[in-house]
Amino acid sequence: MYMRNYSFVSALVLALAPVTALAQTAQPAAPADTQPAAMAPAQPPETLPAPETENTAARAPSVQVTAPISAQISASMSGQLETFPFRDGDHFHKGDVLAAFRCGQQKATLAHAHAEYIKRHGLLDVQNKMKALGQWSVSDLRSAAADERAANADLEMASAVVAQCIVEAPFDGRVSNTMVHNYQYLSAGTPMLEILDDTSLELSMIVSSMELRHLEPGTPFKVHILETDATYPATVSRISGKVDPVSKTIKVYGKLTHPAPDLLPGMTGEARFGQ
Repeated sequence: MYMRNYSFVSALVLALAPVTALAQTAQPAAPADTQPAAMAPAQPPETLPAPETENTAARAPSVQVTAPISAQISASMSGQLETFPFRDGDHFHKGDVLAAFRCGQQKATLAHAHAEYIKRHGLLDVQNKMKALGQWSVSDLRSAAADERAANADLEMASAVVAQCIVEAPFDGRVSNTMVHNYQYLSAGTPMLEILDDTSLELSMIVSSMELRHLEPGTPFKVHILETDATYPATVSRISGKVDPVSKTIKVYGKLTHPAPDLLPGMTGEARFGQ
């Protein structure tokens, strides 16, 4: 009897052992620290600097000094330069010879055309006198008249060719660049030099289209030129007829109130309105 009870108890212990071990494994681990973490103090928001107003930028547009009258002088004919007296920076007056070509052949052609015209004009005069005497024919008179007109056309053509041998200055100004040298052989259309009128300079700038409410021809302003470090009075002379819809800007042009011989085209600066 005792042995039977012992066997029953042993079997019961062996049956409950896995269940006890599984319960111990399933128990959750106790939290190490149940106290809530301390929160960091709130940082005040960063204050950004106030952006500059667009009006300030619009009131100080960049300015470039330009020459409204300028030209690139090219060779009017093919030939060798015989006279090329001006260099970069030289001043000249209207009518001065900027370049001259060797034109011996062209001048000989002109002399021949002139002699031919004199001959044909004389024959026509004879036919007119014979008509007055009643000893004339219609065909001879018409032929002489046609020959005289053809000779006159040849004379004008030869004169035009010789006129191209000399290039004269179209206005008073200054040489801004030279691309050839004296005695050089050139083809027709070859650029020789660049000239400009430095007596009537213009100020060119691009401003915000919002400034149109404050600008009109005659509006005074001042321009500070960087190269001379000087400020000059000026006025708005004209405003472009179109606004750029992408950049919301418009071109504005001005002129100096007084002549400024120290300024040159290409100099830059800053326009100051409302001062």
